[in-house]
Amino acid sequence: MDQDFRLFKYFPPARTDVLRTGKICFSSPLNLNDPFELKPPMQLFESDREMAEAVLEKLYFELVKNPPELPAELEGKLTQDEYIERMKQVIQQKLPDLMVRLTPGIEVGYSRFYSVAEERMGMLCLTESPDDLLMWAHYAAAHTGFVIEFDPSHAFFNQRRSEADELRYLRRVVYSPERPMLTLITAKDLSALLTKSNDWEYEKEWRMMVDLKDSSEIKMVGGSQYHLFDFPRASIKSVILGCRVSEETKLEIQLALREFDGSQPELFQCEVDKRLFKLNQIRI
Repeated sequence: MDQDFRLFKYFPPARTDVLRTGKICFSSPLNLNDPFELKPPMQLFESDREMAEAVLEKLYFELVKNPPELPAELEGKLTQDEYIERMKQVIQQKLPDLMVRLTPGIEVGYSRFYSVAEERMGMLCLTESPDDLLMWAHYAAAHTGFVIEFDPSHAFFNQRRSEADELRYLRRVVYSPERPMLTLITAKDLSALLTKSNDWEYEKEWRMMVDLKDSSEIKMVGGSQYHLFDFPRASIKSVILGCRVSEETKLEIQLALREFDGSQPELFQCEVDKRLFKLNQIRI
């Protein structure tokens, strides 16, 4: 990974525990502020026609594999093969009604996918931008919090168990005006889960997805579950304090950094630029 590549995460002042404990939250989509998270439109096949053809093929296969007995009244009038061909014609005639009957079950399957994703999928959301005014306002409690810079080349951010593993490594989020369709029969990966509306493009997000059952601790806050994962504090490169950070929060962070093994991360504080709508980072 490019050595100049940098990734950051915004925190409110109450989350200095991340620095003290080496535990960080991977969020369930239920706890995120975008209701579209992990809910791509879904379909089994590219078209209704492809689906109908697949259903027919499956039914024909089962019919040939387990041929029905020839009814007594048809003995001497039809051969077994002729009877199977007649059954195929009946199946084809009733296919439209069968497809209608299948639809509710398919929709239940889609709902089950969404439910499992909400229960099991956790995300660590990072950004390329440490100085975005909106994110400082939204995610760092109106500039009273702080930003942690992580080293994206650290082994923690690439824990894939195989080339086919869709979890446990950093992925860039794609932005689009349309919701990508997840076609289950042809899907090769979970890239549809990495697409967000263009409205979020300013966040320049990267994310790492994990199975929430692997968390080391679960905390209940206001009726919601938050899954904490151990992470190496050596993956932290710097900490940036908001321009409105309190002296209490600043001191807590300084004390936490002193407990780090080896070299301490660099510490900066934001200051409001005197002429432009921007933040300047001053090293402490």
